[in-house]
Amino acid sequence: MKKIIINRRFLTQRITGVQRYAREIIAELDKIAAQDEIEMAVPPETKDIPPYRRIKVVRVGRLRSRLWEQISYPAYVWRKNGVGLSLCNTSPLIKPGIVCLHDMKIKAAPQFFSAKFLLWYRLLFWNAARRADRLITVSEFSKSEIVRYCCVSPDMIEVIPNGWQHYERIRCDERARLKYNLEKDRYYFAMSSLEPNKNFAWIAQAALDHPNDIFAVAGAINERVFRDGIGFECPPNMKLLGYVSDEEAKALMRDCRAFLFPSFYEGFGIPPLEALSAGAKNIVVSDIPVMHEVFGNSAAYVPTDYTGVVLPAHGRVQADNLLKKYSWSSSAAKLYELLKRSA
Repeated sequence: MKKIIINRRFLTQRITGVQRYAREIIAELDKIAAQDEIEMAVPPETKDIPPYRRIKVVRVGRLRSRLWEQISYPAYVWRKNGVGLSLCNTSPLIKPGIVCLHDMKIKAAPQFFSAKFLLWYRLLFWNAARRADRLITVSEFSKSEIVRYCCVSPDMIEVIPNGWQHYERIRCDERARLKYNLEKDRYYFAMSSLEPNKNFAWIAQAALDHPNDIFAVAGAINERVFRDGIGFECPPNMKLLGYVSDEEAKALMRDCRAFLFPSFYEGFGIPPLEALSAGAKNIVVSDIPVMHEVFGNSAAYVPTDYTGVVLPAHGRVQADNLLKKYSWSSSAAKLYELLKRSA
């Protein structure tokens, strides 16, 4: 069997949803793979490499960042006669191997991105759709979008969803509410990168309509990628908290009145799942197909265009069955079977 060689460039990046997916699935894969059956190629600048028992870690090449991913990494895969695995949207143009495309935002919502970003990612996605050995994605919705925009056969795409169990390792920072001047059950909370497609302008409008409530938003925007910055002005009762730690985030999710996620477009949507696992009493998500697929009757749904809504007050949603549906271990097992077939 050919050796699977993982593209670990994402270890050099800040953790958002796609990096979380790769980190957690590989950690679970390490528990079930045979010894040295899988290698992990890392760029030379990588720090803080997680420990693995069965996956072999190899520092490869002298190039960095995108050049490493496009030259050093595929050259190493070729020398080892292996099969590449890239889990964070980007992959080599030469021999992409097995590639996970998390969503089709660049096709469905191009207005949110800079021209430079769009040009590069469209090339990467076009190449993966035509040259990859196999495609992975995180939901049936994203699978249908890849079929629609990339014109590939559904049989080429495997759905391997996200999980939430990384939140079990996180301890709540009980100082978080004091730090951000928030009272338990008296604020609405939202968290993700402040990308335009996350639709935080919806929260700003909700804050205007509910002046006696507090709306706290955690996250940071990458203005090199997203064209128009944050795109709205914050009312006085809307707090932009910036980047918060995992420990702070878990505490703020647990103690909020409801977790808000009014995104225009998602491939899956990890934050509301994290919020439910943290003990959030309610989640409010956008009324789009993927949210219904993932959250079913465990969420309240709102239109992406704000037209005035009644936000949840008290009470607690039942989420036990939903949380049982998703796990990093079951997704890793599914990935492992795919890797064995492909290699």
